[in-house]
Amino acid sequence: MTSPTHSSRPVSGLREPRGRAFALQIVFAQVVVSCVLSLLGLVFSSQIAIVILSGGMISSLANLWLAIVAFRPALGKPPGEMLAAFYTGEIGKFVITAVLFLIAFKQFALFRQATNALLIFVTYALVQCTVWVYPLARSRLLKNKSAR
Repeated sequence: MTSPTHSSRPVSGLREPRGRAFALQIVFAQVVVSCVLSLLGLVFSSQIAIVILSGGMISSLANLWLAIVAFRPALGKPPGEMLAAFYTGEIGKFVITAVLFLIAFKQFALFRQATNALLIFVTYALVQCTVWVYPLARSRLLKNKSAR
């Protein structure tokens, strides 16, 4: 038996997404965080904004690959198939990240400046943290909605 405040139905159409849909929501949140940080970087200069956006997009693109590949097998598939897809996604994410950083540092002098190099890595790390922060923020939002 459930109490009126803890019903099992979704509140206001909000419900927990599954698998790929949730992973893609996280990637979308990463893109939004990247754009917001980049807009804040515009306060300092357009070059800073470009560096920040680049670090965020490297993180977002690599995680997009992971979301697409790791969640390709449908739920209920053999565990070995699901695990293989996850490993393929993680390896691809690592390779994409390395290649994009390599291209950034090899092809663009802007990223070779010490402060910009640090900034692109810091931004990458901050945007990567969205993977942990987004689910926590979303679950708090859902709890607050259901408490009303």
